[in-house]
Amino acid sequence: MAKPVATLLIGLWLAAAPACGRKGPLVAPLGRVPMPVEGLTAAAGDGLIVLRWTNPVKEISGRPLGPLGAVEIWVFDKGLPDGEGPLTSEAIEKTARLVRKIPGKEIGIAAGTEAQAPGVMTFTYAIPAAAAPPEKLAFVVRVFDGKGRASEFSAPVAVDLTRKDTGVDRPAAEGVS
Repeated sequence: MAKPVATLLIGLWLAAAPACGRKGPLVAPLGRVPMPVEGLTAAAGDGLIVLRWTNPVKEISGRPLGPLGAVEIWVFDKGLPDGEGPLTSEAIEKTARLVRKIPGKEIGIAAGTEAQAPGVMTFTYAIPAAAAPPEKLAFVVRVFDGKGRASEFSAPVAVDLTRKDTGVDRPAAEGVS
């Protein structure tokens, strides 16, 4: 009698075991990729655009992030593409142009100077001289960790180059979500 009861209990356990756990669609575990950069801003000047942002210090999982492997700056030469929803990494890589990839050994040179807080980076983009300069430029930034894992792109920031009032009262750059 003990054998049929044991077999029944094992059968019930095998039938019930898959039903245990979290309900809903499968979710990938939190990755070890870096968080995206924060606070990307852009300010237009005399033929230049100064970008400023703060590099992440944590991974998406919340663990501390080691030294960065690289930082990429991308530009949309014709403004942001039309479309609905947030820009995906694939869409950005198709429609934007990589302006500069700063290797990890150069990141410390641009970040954390006396004039700015640690982790804050500044990049100056020279607007290319052209017969018909663009009316609007937009930028995104992403970082790579020491193992080459890429963060998501930052939220884009757009600069309207047709505006003449780039003074302190009305900034020339606007964040785009």
